[in-house]
Amino acid sequence: MSSQGQVEMPKIRVDVSDYSVSIDEWRRAQNAPKGELPELNELQREFAKNFGISEEEYARSVLAVRYGVRRLRSRARKLGEEVEKILLEAGTECRVARVVADMARERWVIVLQTPSRQVGIAVSREIGDDFLDFATQEATEELKAKVKSGLGMGEKGFLQQ
Repeated sequence: MSSQGQVEMPKIRVDVSDYSVSIDEWRRAQNAPKGELPELNELQREFAKNFGISEEEYARSVLAVRYGVRRLRSRARKLGEEVEKILLEAGTECRVARVVADMARERWVIVLQTPSRQVGIAVSREIGDDFLDFATQEATEELKAKVKSGLGMGEKGFLQQ
């Protein structure tokens, strides 16, 4: 328990299996001071040379990718925390063990730990993003339905696992 008397959630593991870079992240990297650019390793320097781009240009693209990965990790963590709340409200013995941002397949994968097994639930990127960005009732209900279905729960609601 925390000092405020609330139950602390176990840490959720977050993985990003692919990345995306927003226009804002790209612009931010292009405008970053040279001192903020990442140091390139030998392979990256060779790649830049082979493709005829400057090391600075390549470092800026590496920085943009870092920004994108950081954003996806943050969003995955937030999605996991929100699913934790759904599970807590439902009174299940499940918890979120891991969230994967699988952008190559346009989905979020939420791995739930029950007392007896792990269950992976694929949530489309659209549903996850709608839930995170707009918190609409429709997106919330779709997410709850995905969690229930993944845990093998019927229309009556969540069952103890």
